[in-house]
Amino acid sequence: MTIDQHTRRGLLLGAGAAAAMAQTAPQGIGFIGLGNRSSKHLDALTKLPEARITALSDVESAKMTAANANLSTKAATYTDYRELLRDRNVGVVVIATPNHLHHEMALAALRAGKDVLLEKPIATNYQHAREIQREAEKQGRILGVGMQRAFRSDAEIHDAVKRGDVGTVRLINAGEYRRDWFPGGWIYTDPKSGKSANWRFLKGAIGSSELEFSVHMYGTLTRIIDSKLVWLSATGADLVFKGRDIRDGSHTIAEFANGIRLAHTYGMFAPQTPYIVILGDKGSLRRDGAKLQLFGSDGKPRALPPAAHAAGEDEVLMYRDFFEAVKTRRPPKVGAGLAIEAGKIAWGLEISITEKRAVTGRDFAD
Repeated sequence: MTIDQHTRRGLLLGAGAAAAMAQTAPQGIGFIGLGNRSSKHLDALTKLPEARITALSDVESAKMTAANANLSTKAATYTDYRELLRDRNVGVVVIATPNHLHHEMALAALRAGKDVLLEKPIATNYQHAREIQREAEKQGRILGVGMQRAFRSDAEIHDAVKRGDVGTVRLINAGEYRRDWFPGGWIYTDPKSGKSANWRFLKGAIGSSELEFSVHMYGTLTRIIDSKLVWLSATGADLVFKGRDIRDGSHTIAEFANGIRLAHTYGMFAPQTPYIVILGDKGSLRRDGAKLQLFGSDGKPRALPPAAHAAGEDEVLMYRDFFEAVKTRRPPKVGAGLAIEAGKIAWGLEISITEKRAVTGRDFAD
């Protein structure tokens, strides 16, 4: 059983499922949050003829004006996202706001009877993520999560493992070494501390550095591992950028129910090419950046079969899959189940580091 299979049952048993099943095509799209990430979404949507953006929402009117200038048909604009949710021309909602707003906005959109594409991460903590998942099931709505690398960028390494190229996976080692966060980000004031800073410098806004950045990697690894997290331990700190509310480096080790062991390193002060090494009982895979290599059990290089995944941009493929899910009422490729399992690594390492203890599956019991 895959980690998203239970979502299909929840969708079909939801209170709003009967009405949802009658839908035959995606309705007008309401887009909430027009920050830096929105440009990728909007660019992808303009490349899909079935995508009709009917409403925009952002707290800054200038951003809505700029976005509207690139649309073939002018969309309605709302500085209050709740007004967008009341717009009868909106049937599908895309939420691309900072992480701490995902929970409130996703619940409101689902309760308003909208299908939702929610930017990653699904939420800043496990409890909020489960509330979103349960609400989608209750309302019988489609919930997709914007972890777009599953559609092309990470498809080749996933397919190689599932094809059995390395046999049974035993160990995975991965590392990500990025630059510091973009300095021109949105300035957020934490209501609890009163501190104002780039929103990605504040734990209350992003959850953690790993949740904001590495959840894409965790999504890739979660699809490959395809098993529940049972144990995790981590260490990390503000090693270089002192005085921030977030870490700039961490090491994490984890075990999963199927016996796979994972080690992951995150750093944001000495950029290098990210990598994944997967060791199986019949060989290994190594990916450096976009370059994937296969090695036999003797350590010698072996040829990889031609890639079988769909061509195209990640975001375009993601939206095609999401719209098909909306039309047919089947679960999207990346739904709440996958997003939550990937999130457990980030939420788990946060617990482990702040509480100085190991984390187990019991930490994610409902």
